[in-house]
Amino acid sequence: MSAAVTLTDNFVTAFNALVIDLGLSLPWPKPESFTPANGDSPILVWGGSGSVGQYVIQVLKHYGYTNILATASPKHHEKLKRYGAKHLFDYNSPTVVSDIKSISAEIPLIVDCIGSKEGSLAPISKIATSGALAAIILPVMVVLATAPSAKPTYSIEANKEAEWAPGVDVRGIQTHKYAEVMSKIANFATITYNHCITVQSRSSRKVAARSHASDARARPDRAQ
Repeated sequence: MSAAVTLTDNFVTAFNALVIDLGLSLPWPKPESFTPANGDSPILVWGGSGSVGQYVIQVLKHYGYTNILATASPKHHEKLKRYGAKHLFDYNSPTVVSDIKSISAEIPLIVDCIGSKEGSLAPISKIATSGALAAIILPVMVVLATAPSAKPTYSIEANKEAEWAPGVDVRGIQTHKYAEVMSKIANFATITYNHCITVQSRSSRKVAARSHASDARARPDRAQ
């Protein structure tokens, strides 16, 4: 149950990237007869085993996308296949770009869940062709701090941090701004945080029941 705390921020980022940045139609609740347009068209998820990438893959699978390509360390490949990825690639492989191109020469939709100038933008820019849409998680790590006294450098202009082919639409995933908004609102003391309790149980049903009972005691008006 403790893993549930990762859902809010990472899931919002994943869903935002797919709906707002890539423009996919992901209706909720999903109609039983829903079939995505171009559901068999390749979608590349760079950083598929990351906290955001795992949700991107699972959401795409939930909505019926069947041709998901993802990069990750080999130790994560089997798990990501279960999540819905069709083709997996080792991002550390010197042939990762050509390996991906051998599966699909043109990939219309790309999600970069890493946001690193050298680690993700550099190879992605060699894969994206004219007409492709690439959503890059922001801010982009431009310079990694390799010494304790060094400071990392970031950029919010993903389109300027790689040599993109003409006609590639590069968009920045802006959910990092939510953290700034939340911190500013909190500083003005206009937000009261939700009451939080910790319940130890192996049964999610018991956890829900105990949580509801606790909420009922704290807020009789919310007991229904």
